[in-house]
Amino acid sequence: MPGITRIARICLLGLATGCGGGSPSTSDPGKAPPHQGNLLRLPGGKGFVEVVQKTAASTTEPMTGEVRFYFLKEDGQTPVSPAPTAGTLEVGKKKVALKPEGDALVTPSGPPMFAKTGGVDGILNVELDGRPISIPLGLR
Repeated sequence: MPGITRIARICLLGLATGCGGGSPSTSDPGKAPPHQGNLLRLPGGKGFVEVVQKTAASTTEPMTGEVRFYFLKEDGQTPVSPAPTAGTLEVGKKKVALKPEGDALVTPSGPPMFAKTGGVDGILNVELDGRPISIPLGLR
């Protein structure tokens, strides 16, 4: 029995200590996205789309540019050039044409699309580097 107890103590000590460099560091999470949005990796790993959502004042009051989509290179900071100049956002059965504004694609004026859900959900469709891509969203 003393042998089993000793092995159990060693195993427990090993579990408590772990292996590797300890707990992960959160002191340097890296640079924040340039527009303070959420980064999503593009399919194929060729950069990111930064999704920036305005907060709706009410569920019925029209708003302009509720959601903005910025396309960034792999460093997550540098804009893609040339950036997409058109795209669509599919939300359920609704398809919304996006318009270029500065270096972003934005949703058109209208009632909030995401006021009730509190997040951006749907599929973003754009052409990037001459290829159509679909980017699933699901940000909460």
